[in-house]
Amino acid sequence: MSETEPQRERRRALASAAAREAREQTEVALDQPLPCIVTTIEQSFDLAVVIAPLGDGLAGMYTKLPNLNVALIAGKDAAVRRRFTLAHELGHHYLGHGPRWDDTASLKDESDPDESAANRFAAEFIAPQPAVERFVGELDDSAPTLELVCRLANHFAISPQAARIRLETAEVITDRRLLGRLDSEIIDGQAKPCFERLKLEDRDDLCRLPSALLPRLPAEARGSALADFLDGRISAAELAAAIGSSIDQIEVALGRSVV
Repeated sequence: MSETEPQRERRRALASAAAREAREQTEVALDQPLPCIVTTIEQSFDLAVVIAPLGDGLAGMYTKLPNLNVALIAGKDAAVRRRFTLAHELGHHYLGHGPRWDDTASLKDESDPDESAANRFAAEFIAPQPAVERFVGELDDSAPTLELVCRLANHFAISPQAARIRLETAEVITDRRLLGRLDSEIIDGQAKPCFERLKLEDRDDLCRLPSALLPRLPAEARGSALADFLDGRISAAELAAAIGSSIDQIEVALGRSVV
């Protein structure tokens, strides 16, 4: 049975409330941006963050290893994408959804209740309503333009599209015609020159690790089956057995060329 609109709104509200609850477990105030989402998550939750090469199309994975919960994030993605995917995988973990394999399509699948809830959780965790309201309120010019979108994106270290959506869900911008215009400007590639004109630079955090320094393995993950596989010490079959997956899933996740 499909959800009704009131049921969807209740689910989204519960996911946002869970994200604010999760933020309270961190040392970062609810009206402030996260200094480094990787460090914050590992210090505040039972979740190890691994950034590694993944198969084409795969953005992230949440899985449970013996005595270890892992968020595996695609090293090929840009830093802003890695951050949102990591918050999304934390959502699956915090909301009790169980192991997930997230490709670019599933991350946008609002028809899947768990994926939709994880997206709402991620948005609220990275850019909580109080933080969005404070930032917009402190700007000298809070006109609903692409410049506002870019400044918000830079403040929370997310993509312009994620920032545009957050302005909508936080009800800072409610005009559908204006939201559509901002979407068109982002799709047309106007955000990049806007960032350059405003001299906005991405946050220097662990999500910006270059490919040459990957895989990124926290201390908790060292010695795990995943670490052993990435280091070439065990086979795909042994990794699949360790995490309760099939070899086919491992090949999809990590790419047939590396298995």
